[in-house]
Amino acid sequence: MTQSLFDQVADELVKAFQVDREDITPDSTLEELGLDSLALMELTVRFEDQTGLELPDTEDARLGTRSTLADITAVLGTVLPSGASGSPIFPHQTQPEGTS
Repeated sequence: MTQSLFDQVADELVKAFQVDREDITPDSTLEELGLDSLALMELTVRFEDQTGLELPDTEDARLGTRSTLADITAVLGTVLPSGASGSPIFPHQTQPEGTS
């Protein structure tokens, strides 16, 4: 089973920003999770560094601390190749052996 892009973003928020996983829902905003615009920038830079892809400035500009995680995930998903949203993106996330 592959991990959804939303779950990968949620896991990254837990690991990199120490957000409680129970607090993370698609409707959560970064602001509600106690994160600021610097954390959003760091999250998008981590995404870009790990995928080698770059968010277009128009997409990046749409995001803010009041964007929901569903919005953020949707924007990140716009630059992924078709079918890649289940592949691990962040460096410490690996899929269990025998899954694809």
